[in-house]
Amino acid sequence: MVDHADIKLPDIIIKGLKDKGVVSFTPPQLEALRSGLLDCYNIVVSAPTASGKTLIGEIALINAVLRGFKGIYTSPLKALAYEKFNEFRMWEKYGIKIAISMGDYEVTDEELARLENYDIIVSTYERLDSIMRRKPVWLKKVGVLVIDELHMISDENRGHIVEMITIRAKMMGIQIVGLSATIGNPEELAEWLGARLVRSEWRPVKLYEYITYYLGSNKGWIIHAPSNFTDMSVPKLVNDVTEYWVLRAIKEGFNVLEFKYSRKAVEELATIYSHILCNNLSNSDREQLNILLTKLRDSVTDFEYEKLAPLIRCGTSYHHAGLTPEARKFIEDAFRERVIKYVAATPTLAMGVNLPARVVIINTKFFNGRTISRISVLEYKQLAGRAGRPQYDPYGIVIVAKDSRTENEALYYVRGNPEPLRSVLLSDEALRRHVLAVIASDENNTLHKLISFFSNSFASLKISMNVIKPKIERTLILLKELGMISSEEIGGETIFMPSKLGIATSRLYVDPITSYIIVKGLMHAKKVSELYYLTLIGMTPDFSEANIGRGVYEYYLNLIDSYKSGKEIPSEDLESNINDPKVDWIRGFIIGLILRDWINEIPEREIIQRYGIEAGDLRVIKENGEWLLYAASIIARTINMPSHSRYLMILNERIKHGIKEDALDLVRLRYVGRVRARILLNHGIRSIRDVVNREDDVIRLLGENWGKKIAEEARFLIYNTIR
Repeated sequence: MVDHADIKLPDIIIKGLKDKGVVSFTPPQLEALRSGLLDCYNIVVSAPTASGKTLIGEIALINAVLRGFKGIYTSPLKALAYEKFNEFRMWEKYGIKIAISMGDYEVTDEELARLENYDIIVSTYERLDSIMRRKPVWLKKVGVLVIDELHMISDENRGHIVEMITIRAKMMGIQIVGLSATIGNPEELAEWLGARLVRSEWRPVKLYEYITYYLGSNKGWIIHAPSNFTDMSVPKLVNDVTEYWVLRAIKEGFNVLEFKYSRKAVEELATIYSHILCNNLSNSDREQLNILLTKLRDSVTDFEYEKLAPLIRCGTSYHHAGLTPEARKFIEDAFRERVIKYVAATPTLAMGVNLPARVVIINTKFFNGRTISRISVLEYKQLAGRAGRPQYDPYGIVIVAKDSRTENEALYYVRGNPEPLRSVLLSDEALRRHVLAVIASDENNTLHKLISFFSNSFASLKISMNVIKPKIERTLILLKELGMISSEEIGGETIFMPSKLGIATSRLYVDPITSYIIVKGLMHAKKVSELYYLTLIGMTPDFSEANIGRGVYEYYLNLIDSYKSGKEIPSEDLESNINDPKVDWIRGFIIGLILRDWINEIPEREIIQRYGIEAGDLRVIKENGEWLLYAASIIARTINMPSHSRYLMILNERIKHGIKEDALDLVRLRYVGRVRARILLNHGIRSIRDVVNREDDVIRLLGENWGKKIAEEARFLIYNTIR
């Protein structure tokens, strides 16, 4: 039973857990409850994948609501946040109101007012950081913050955000429940948070690690079964270790997941093993896969369908960030249902997505741009945790290091301890973002108070104030140079005040250097082309993660001079005046060209092929472009450049829909995108009112079903506008 003699659970929690099918607690769950989870103690849980960590957080959230408080759950991925939001909604039958907040733009007053009416709020890290910067009154009602994937605090790109939301929660006295994978220094995390540590190696499915290493092309792979598990059917020497497990998967009805570290590598793996799978599928498998292919066509773009269909037809696929979210979800669902037998994936799949497999094959070497490197033990443990699915697999098997050449290389991961987490909050980028945020939100406004604030950081456990102080001082000097803050001597103390630009920058959640580049780029621009604006946002540090291949860089480097001489793009001085590696003039130019093609209605396929990117990359570039054009419009308005602001907002709308300016009115209609809008425009239907006046033509051009829906929508909009 979920109600143990030594643990008194509220009746609603007992009923809710029974509704969820929870009849007993896992060891980590029991330990968390016995460590004071329900008594508002901070808890850090360090345990393997599938050990039940999320339920610990869920119980803490419901417990906070029952005590009259709000609860917040935050995670690194939008997909994971949506998944948890849908899971938590089952509590609505008990009168608990659940909300999700994940907008791409700044947090508005309306959004903050909306969230006040909910008991539990699900968000991503970035969204929660934005909310906390605004300091809504209802934050005082928050009783617990559940941070999923707390080990992300060590992530170079986003760890500082996790640390900042944790610092603020800690200073507000909010109960913190941190859920983490097995890590090397959980004691330090617990010490920092003043938390009780729940450390467990328990997992619901036993994990067996096979030492595997490659002898060479003429000899194949050696497989050493673990001493605590002997499967006599596994040979000690195989020609191809992945082929061996894939063939077994077909016969025995399980699936295989292989990790490698580049998009090209996983696509090659999927292609290689698709041939093996195709030759060994049963008739039943083929029937299921043919049905799956029909669904695939309706789920992804034509370009992605053409790439994925030959693989999925054979029961295999690849999975990486170049795929659109829809394609990734389709593959994940089909793999989870074991219709797809083999997936080759980059490690991004392992972060938060619930996708286990009976057999997980891990390659441990990758090219870092200069030389061959090896993954960390911590990352190996994360990937290995995907092996074994509760209720489906009697055990999980990990092929430890398929690309090892010696036994010791593989043993390094089996015997090694996960590396300790480290803070990334004191990097130059993180400090300029967060020092500005602390000043702009009126949390602290003197050097002494800022040092006191950052002394609550995870970094401060190992770094003295003598190191932190000069870093903050240098950051304050930079922020003044960027026009984000000013200072004034009052009573013998220097007080730092945010400028209007600084407040806007913090609320827009952009890097201060992004704001500076936009301001400088607009100040000297009178009448400029759309490419100028698009290049300007593309070169900012907030676009630094765009996936642009080196070959594309070199090609467009040869073209840039002609654009530069015609003043169609910003001057390269903007880059050279800022000493930051994430500011990239060439990248901005390429992104500007991609976005210009998109808003001029160049087909997706042509854009993808022209710039050597994937459909998922184009989606990310579009979304980032939309966000940064919105931010640039607000920044332009803030510094009193209304004409720039208006045109940037028009570009924002065009990016959103991928259209020329003449289609802006038509795409206000639901069901009308770039393709249907252009069909109508080509036949002289240029506005919503034209759609109503020429309904018969609309039906003839778009078909009776869609034509009638679109005409009805047009009438609705006109009626409500007149009213």
